[in-house]
Amino acid sequence: MPGVLEDIRVLDMSRFISGPYCAQLLADMGAEVIRIEKIGGGDDRFLGPFTASNESMGAMIYNRNKKGITLNIRSDQGRELLKRLVKISDVVIENFTAGYLESLGIGYEDLRKTNPGIIFASISAYGGYGPYSRKGAFDQIIQGMSGLMYVTGHPGDPPVKAGISLSDYGAALYTALGVVLALRHRDKTGEGQMIDVSLFDTAISFLETIIPEYKVNHQVRPQIGNRRPYSAPTDTYKCKDGYVSISISTEALWRRFTKLIGREDLTNDPRFTGNANRTVNQHYLNNLAAAWAADRTVEEALRLLDEAHIPCGTVQTITEVVEDPQVKAREMVVDVDHPGSGSVPLPGIVIKMSKTQGKIDTPAPQVGQHNEEIFSQLLELSSEEINELKEKNVI
Repeated sequence: MPGVLEDIRVLDMSRFISGPYCAQLLADMGAEVIRIEKIGGGDDRFLGPFTASNESMGAMIYNRNKKGITLNIRSDQGRELLKRLVKISDVVIENFTAGYLESLGIGYEDLRKTNPGIIFASISAYGGYGPYSRKGAFDQIIQGMSGLMYVTGHPGDPPVKAGISLSDYGAALYTALGVVLALRHRDKTGEGQMIDVSLFDTAISFLETIIPEYKVNHQVRPQIGNRRPYSAPTDTYKCKDGYVSISISTEALWRRFTKLIGREDLTNDPRFTGNANRTVNQHYLNNLAAAWAADRTVEEALRLLDEAHIPCGTVQTITEVVEDPQVKAREMVVDVDHPGSGSVPLPGIVIKMSKTQGKIDTPAPQVGQHNEEIFSQLLELSSEEINELKEKNVI
């Protein structure tokens, strides 16, 4: 079945996580994505971890379902070839430092002259304008600047970031949504436009109610570990052989929980009626839940909680995640054969659609793997012209 984006061509000029992952999401849904990298390979190909054949696992994950070409955009001929590709494409995705492509004469205002309908998606650390717009940054820095790092961790511990590149993935998702919205707008008006997404804006948008808590209630949320600020008992509790997470956030769950632990005398106690009161008395309630969990194995605790219809889970190792039956049922780890590296497990497709399901067709391209196809078929260059461009280090 054809992908829902099968008639969309995307030029992916990005590197590392945010841009490539955004383009990968579009490729999974059928878009023709052409990855454009510098001669010899993009910087992300040289960032670990690596397979035994010295291929970057990151590049494998974020560039599946794409075609790959090399192009020296710092050369006049390279920029001219880029513009020719833009003329017959729908979307450009880039995540260079703000202003870099403009300095080369291939920013949005330049490329829209070539193709007024082009959708130009720019991902940067801080966005295209503002006092930080020319600054570069990576996810760790953004997590610190945004306040995410400040509220993460246990009370009294040093600031700590999330274990994954949260702002990169979030920015990729926002940009993919922006591309789809811009395509919808173009369907109605014929107009292209620029999409400006920043890692910093993304992280700020992930702060839940933390900013209004400060601005309206004059409260600065502290580090609270694995608890939740406005419900209790909610935490990760130690069992005999591991940990179990429990979350009580409604009156119905509170009634089920008190029945489960044999403390129905507390069900209608005014100290614990409503989340506000339970939060005030969370120390007592967390001790109550901790004592209940401590007498049980993880398996026993999860079984009892599931039977009581109380949200719960354990803290799984990566080994356990890979073998998790839900992960397998949803095909969230997919083995893909990569020439030279063999079978490599990649994350599956998150968006499950009943009519236009995405799919993983091809592994990430090797450096310049599709040069001949793109330059000869799409741009109709002769073999002599292609060889000349190679000799001049343009492609």
